[in-house]
Amino acid sequence: MWRILIGSVQALCCLHDMKIFHRDIKSANIFLDKRGIALLGDLNVSKVAKQGLLYTQTGTPYYASPEVWKDLPYDSKSDIWSLGCVIYEILTLVPPFRAKDMNGLYKKVTKGIFDEPPRNYSADIGKIITNMIKVNSKERPSCDEILRMPEVLAKIKQLKLEKPPKKDAFRDERRLSLL
Repeated sequence: MWRILIGSVQALCCLHDMKIFHRDIKSANIFLDKRGIALLGDLNVSKVAKQGLLYTQTGTPYYASPEVWKDLPYDSKSDIWSLGCVIYEILTLVPPFRAKDMNGLYKKVTKGIFDEPPRNYSADIGKIITNMIKVNSKERPSCDEILRMPEVLAKIKQLKLEKPPKKDAFRDERRLSLL
């Protein structure tokens, strides 16, 4: 689980550093290579943010952020929300927000109320997911902030993963972890 979270965040961080928003993060767009490294794919609806904010509604409804649902401008934190929903789904086998129809899904997403991640997983992963799925996008961590969380740094060390590069470091295609 930690490998998927860390690899996906590192890939997303590379995109965000280039001012590219993925805009369709979902389970079907995260792949694992034979080493278990998470790869982020399907950039068909990704977009370069020239002014910092985007307005076009895209992506999969179960993973769309409240700001996308409300047709408000959004930024890289919308991708963080989507990834948080995917990680939640990997843990629980169901998306955090479910409803019988789109109106019901809209209400649940915009209120941001979801069941806590199962307690059989570490409190650290639950805390990170909960921070990623905050209704107010300003309260969500950036990719860089996630990669510098003590819990994440400890897992990077424990799992002997590549340490996150410094924010301004050159990121080559091996670090991008993108398909």
